[in-house]
Amino acid sequence: MHLSQVDRNRIRVAGVVTAVVLPALFLFGTSAHDATEPTIAVATTTTYDIGLSTDATEDAPANAQGPVSKDPNGQGQVAYPATNDGKLLRGTASFKQFPMGDGQACTSDVIPLGSVITVTNLNTGRKVTCTNIKSVYVPPGFDIVLNMKVFTSIADLIDAPLAVELTW
Repeated sequence: MHLSQVDRNRIRVAGVVTAVVLPALFLFGTSAHDATEPTIAVATTTTYDIGLSTDATEDAPANAQGPVSKDPNGQGQVAYPATNDGKLLRGTASFKQFPMGDGQACTSDVIPLGSVITVTNLNTGRKVTCTNIKSVYVPPGFDIVLNMKVFTSIADLIDAPLAVELTW
């Protein structure tokens, strides 16, 4: 970009004004009314009771759910998971139109043949029962393949693969 002589002179003048004149105005520009002593305002304070003890070191305990235990002994109840008995499995389900069967059929390689399986959709909680007939191929990565009619009773076909819980 090529500047003309006039533009270069304008830039020089702007630089001199900025570098010399503005700091001089700032340093010597105080007026007589600014030199008076400032007025001091008296502020009032208000103290609120915020629940602190008299020594103000800690808050009082808050208990919104009931009485505080007078003698804590550390003997709370411990929750243990239900027994599995080897008849519960969380896995992945898919669907296929079975060539035969009454429509309440499913296939799983990890559940014994002829078992009645309860399939629970973990996303919605819907349940359905089916009978393991081992009539179709179960692809790797899937634990159960449901007949299309069974699958649509717990989820839409577009939801496959589906996270399920199997009990038998």
